[in-house]
Formats: sequence, structure tokens, C-alpha cells
Amino acid sequence: MNHVQFEKDEQLIMPTIIIADDHQIVSEGIARLVEKNYQVQSITTNAEELIQAAKQFQPDIIITDISMPGMQLNQTLGLLKRTCKEAKIICLTMHDEAEILQAAFEYGADGYIVKHQAGFELLQALETVLAGKQYVSAELQEKFNQKTVLTARQLDILKLLAKGMSAKKIALSLNISAKTVEYHKYKMIEQLDLDNASSLVAYAHSRNLI
Repeated sequence: MNHVQFEKDEQLIMPTIIIADDHQIVSEGIARLVEKNYQVQSITTNAEELIQAAKQFQPDIIITDISMPGMQLNQTLGLLKRTCKEAKIICLTMHDEAEILQAAFEYGADGYIVKHQAGFELLQALETVLAGKQYVSAELQEKFNQKTVLTARQLDILKLLAKGMSAKKIALSLNISAKTVEYHKYKMIEQLDLDNASSLVAYAHSRNLI
């Protein structure tokens, strides 16, 4: 495992943090931003390293990108919640789509910040989630309060459809039946007022949901 580790100073009683981002300049910037009041235990660059570090360090908070290598929102957040039941998870991302925002919280996120606001909002977000509350970037509040168009399950299926996977392969990947995949596919076409499966895939690409 190639993630960066930080020695623990037992004299300091600080909330502990793991940072995950595949861009070193981003993760190092986050570390500098929080180091005064938080102990950074590890910086990782992909989902596999993140899961391993979370299991090893059992941090109080995990700050993670949701687009790094190996990252599947539902699986990764689910694993983190099972591995570190008490950890608070903040998603730090460029994605501002309502569907992804809603799905992140459905899968277990406690906070969601768009990257260009991290310098202004991250410290407040850390305090908020440690207090047991949810935090969403100010510019996303309206989207967060709206009723989501697609469920998290539908979003999972849509992403795989957009990658060209068949209903059978999607069913195997998500451990559901092919009939369930087909049901959700046509339900999404109806909900989004689209014409066919091709237009559904085009919608996914236009919304950066891949």
C-alpha cells in the first residue's frame, strides 16, 4: 500500500482524519488546511488504499473524492460505513449534480462539499459532522432540499447502462435480477420523460453521471 502515513502523537487529543484524493496537490492542500486542529493519519490515492487505511486507523473523519480510481459510490461508502461505523464521511468533489448529491447521502455520507469551496467550507463542515449533523455546500442547498428525480439504485443502474453493460451483466454486478434492471430502466425513461434507452444513456452523459 503506497498511501502516505503520519505518525500519531499520543500527546495530542485531536479528531483524526484520513484524506483520499488521486490528485496530490489537492490532498496536500486539505492536509495543510486541517492540520492545526485535526490529526491527519493517512493520505490515500484510490478506493482500495482508502478502505485499507480506514480499517487500519479507524479515523473519526474520512474526507474523500468520489471520482478517484476504483471508486464506486455505493460500494465504497458502504464498505467505509461497515469498516468504520463511527467515522463521519465528507465527500469532496467536483460533481454538483442533484442525483449524485442525493445518492451520496443515501449511501452514508455525512457531508458533501464542491472542491472549489473547500477552502471556505471544509473547517465548518468538519465541525458540523462531528456534532452529528449533515453538511452540504451552500451552493448545493437548493438541490439537496429538492426531491431527487432518481433513486440511488436507479443511479447505479443508469451509470452501468451508460457504460454499455447489458441488463444481465448489470444484474450480476448489483446482485439483483435482470427483470429488476429492466423495470428501473423503463421507469427512468418514464420519470425523465425520455423516448428510449438511447436517450436515457444520452441523459446520463449530459449530466456527467458516468
